[in-house]
Amino acid sequence: MWNGDGTVDVNGFRVFYSEVECVRRIFEKHPETAMNFGPKNQLVKNAYMNNLLDLIATICLAPQELTVEEIVDAENTILELVEVGFNLDWLKKKLEELCVKKKKMEARGARMRELDRMIVEQRRVLLELEGELKNEENEAVCDSARLGFEDVV
Repeated sequence: MWNGDGTVDVNGFRVFYSEVECVRRIFEKHPETAMNFGPKNQLVKNAYMNNLLDLIATICLAPQELTVEEIVDAENTILELVEVGFNLDWLKKKLEELCVKKKKMEARGARMRELDRMIVEQRRVLLELEGELKNEENEAVCDSARLGFEDVV
């Protein structure tokens, strides 16, 4: 239902037209989300819905785009929203999955840096060995050369 203030009513929340599809999708996929939501004041309801939408946008970021502080903020926002009656088990699970991905990514990055360091070290050793081989080859050529008359006399 279109309101005079440029918002649309979706399950008792007034949201901007640009957010309607997102909010409808939340309630279609997770109808339990706001079943026990307490606040009646429309401004308060709108503020909490905006927090929920911002939280979802944060969780949609790639793991490498998120800082530890942003993850902690997201966890705190979930707790706050749950306290006012939102059921966000589905979103908690997604945040946990994101945290696991981020930890795996960080561990993988550390392993990749270690492997790169090892490769650089092995290349250095290989260059040294190639230099030694070249010296041995040169000395072998010198040792195996025939002596000329002038060398002997």
